[in-house]
This record gives sequence, structure tokens and C-alpha cells, in this order.
Amino acid sequence: MSSVPTEATGSRSTAETARVRHGGGGPSPSLAVVEAIADLAGVEATELHEAGVVLYEHVDPDALNALVADRSDVDVSLTVAGYDVRVGPESAVARRSRD
Repeated sequence: MSSVPTEATGSRSTAETARVRHGGGGPSPSLAVVEAIADLAGVEATELHEAGVVLYEHVDPDALNALVADRSDVDVSLTVAGYDVRVGPESAVARRSRD
């Protein structure tokens, strides 16, 4: 799994939510999104594209980083390949869509 600490809700094999902190020496907001989705998908972040998830097909990672990094007043919500994602000032939270 990811080398970035995550906080999963639910049992490890059936986690429905994953949270990855960003900033403060940790990953960028966009990388935190990738790590959270990879955790839920059960793959390494570097293998997420093999699972059919490519972040830049859904959002510009540089724009997301510029919008969220070092800001305390921004919350971004988006859907990425069947995952609902919220990127706040300190973490990215991914949740399997319930469609």
C-alpha cells in the first residue's frame, strides 16, 4: 500500500473512506488525492493508472495544488472515477461513490 499514512474508516479490506493529510512536509494536495484513492482501490499509488484511475483526466493537478495548498478557506469537492473526493486545507478524503 501507500507509504503515506492514511486514516481509513471501516475494516481494512472494506474501507469506504480514506483520508491522507497533505502539506507541512507531506504530499501535495493532488498526490494526497491519488494516495487516498489508491488506498481504497487496494493498489499502490504508482499502479493506480492500471486500475483505470488517472487524476489528470478529471482535474488539473497543478491547478488543484495551487487552489488548495497553504489555504485555510478552501474546500474542493469532485468525483474521480467513481470516488467522491473532498480536498480541504489539511487533507484529502476519498469515498466510494454510492451511485
